[in-house]
Amino acid sequence: MGLLSDPKSRAKIVTVISKYNNKLCFLCYTIGLLWFLALAYTPLNAETYFSENALLPGLVTSKFYSDADAERYYSELKTELKKHERSMPVDWLYTRFIELGLDTYVQNYSFKYPLKILGEQSVDAHNVFAILRAPRAASSEAVVLSVLYRPTASPKTKTTGGFAMLFTMAKFFRRYTFWSKDIIFLVTEHEQVGMQAWLDAYHDSKSDWISAGELHGRSGPIQAAINLEIPTNKINYIDVQTEGLNGQLPNLDLVNLVVRLCKKESIAVGLHGQTRPNPSDDLEDFQYRLATMFKMMWAQASGTPTGNHGLFHRYHIEALTLTGKRVKGMQGSKGFGEMGRVMEGIFRSLNNLLERFHQSFFFYILPATDRYVSIGLYMPPFGLLAIGSLIKAIGLWISLSVNTQEKKEDGRKEEKTEHETAEAHGTPQENNQADIKGEKKPTMDETTFTLKSIVPVCIIAQIFGLGAYYSPDIFVSTGVPMRMSIGDSVQYGILAVFLSSLALPRLLNRSYSQTSRPSWELLKCVALIIQGTILFSTSLMNISLAFFLAAVMVPVGIVLRPVRNKFGQLMQAVLLLLSSPFSLLFIATTIDIAMTEQYATIPALLGQSWQHMQTVLLLSILDCQMFGNWMYNMACIAVFPNWLLFWSMIWTG
Repeated sequence: MGLLSDPKSRAKIVTVISKYNNKLCFLCYTIGLLWFLALAYTPLNAETYFSENALLPGLVTSKFYSDADAERYYSELKTELKKHERSMPVDWLYTRFIELGLDTYVQNYSFKYPLKILGEQSVDAHNVFAILRAPRAASSEAVVLSVLYRPTASPKTKTTGGFAMLFTMAKFFRRYTFWSKDIIFLVTEHEQVGMQAWLDAYHDSKSDWISAGELHGRSGPIQAAINLEIPTNKINYIDVQTEGLNGQLPNLDLVNLVVRLCKKESIAVGLHGQTRPNPSDDLEDFQYRLATMFKMMWAQASGTPTGNHGLFHRYHIEALTLTGKRVKGMQGSKGFGEMGRVMEGIFRSLNNLLERFHQSFFFYILPATDRYVSIGLYMPPFGLLAIGSLIKAIGLWISLSVNTQEKKEDGRKEEKTEHETAEAHGTPQENNQADIKGEKKPTMDETTFTLKSIVPVCIIAQIFGLGAYYSPDIFVSTGVPMRMSIGDSVQYGILAVFLSSLALPRLLNRSYSQTSRPSWELLKCVALIIQGTILFSTSLMNISLAFFLAAVMVPVGIVLRPVRNKFGQLMQAVLLLLSSPFSLLFIATTIDIAMTEQYATIPALLGQSWQHMQTVLLLSILDCQMFGNWMYNMACIAVFPNWLLFWSMIWTG
């Protein structure tokens, strides 16, 4: 505060920012980007550790040797699934839970898809769950073990092994009386819809699209949840899925617990398909950690849960998904015995909890399963990465203030000179009348250096954003007479909104007069402040999304300015179009397909990306309306209007 309160120090800071703001922006952006990427280097991150000592992982002697039961359940389930290619075997599941002596219930629910994907038709479905009541407590707390049912007709990876593990653990847990928490065994269908229906009913919340039936049995507050997606009876490693809705993450202690117990049973652990290699040098180790960190951030930035566990986080329930992976040619396969002992260790550790997870980190990045980057380590480089927007905005504001003050002083001098000249030529009466009326011809700088001059631009930009947000239903209704698919209607409709917004500068040029035209410096200053606000507020919730946005938006926003050169103006327009939300979505889709799918040629990749972009748009709208994912909201209401301010600035200046 001393620097800002001292007039001399404040003047020096103002001078440095106004004179060297471009160099400062470039320096901060470069250092911030390199520093952030360098966080994957081992000396710059930290080793994971347990903050919650009550977990006591792996200290008890394992009692699970019921892999024969798991194999029997696995064989029975494969036979039963052949009879139910498209529906869940509710009766079979209910009977098996009853045979184990558990309190068993069936939840009925129905749901509709937004955008009238199925018209007015609703889908009826069921969830089956059973509760093992704690002998040592009065159902005051609970933990959940869940499995998602995928029918044999589904193209996604099956979860048959997870079902076998669920029933085996239920039978095993039933034998012992040391449980102080209820254990809920939950089977859901229809991907995340079934889990959301169960959570809505459990917490008495309502949804516009999901009609959740009443739960006839319940327990106390849920402390933690483990979701299983195990395809077969043999796996090579367990992939830990942590990312939840809107980029939320479980408490790091829960992740550490799973990793520690898997290592105890010699089960390899990976993150997003990245298993720990045996690096020959530091460079190879850094490349592995950087790739792992990038894949985690890429998944988190989408805001879409990587498993059913992601819907628990909004209820302050720590949860993650354990996905069994089977890789051809990979040595070291593990069976139900090792997996069962891991599950036993997890639930016995959770049984020791005296309070909710709260001591370890909720905001972190994982470059490896045993290393983490906490919020205290990644926020300084991100701050440098994004601070360029605010530095440039301050520089523009200072420049505008100085120029306006100089113009006012020059105007006063000219007025004084004219007044003295008029008096010397003997026209005192007219001069007195001018002094009384205070008439003075307004200069352009005085009329445009007001915030209200850019209010119309901001309002119109926000209207375009709201139009993109509320228009998908209109696009679908309009596309029905044209026999367009829902995907085409939404994709081409949003593209039409985007293309129509490009005419905003022409509209503004016709509306403004020569004296009412806003200053481009002021418009850019406000756009940069809004950009910085978006980035820093996003980083508090989803650092990965904020990082990728900042890496693209900050340098583009800083370098843009109106130019008279037609070629320079065209190049800036192309740069801004490539950084638009619509283009960024297409580029992100292309990168995702390049990482996960096979393609023959670059044109084939671009064609696949354009087709897959329909699915991404539809899913983002569905997630927004059904589950509360704010990715589509943010793109329409924040990022798109802010981009339009920059687009207007380069053409109206």
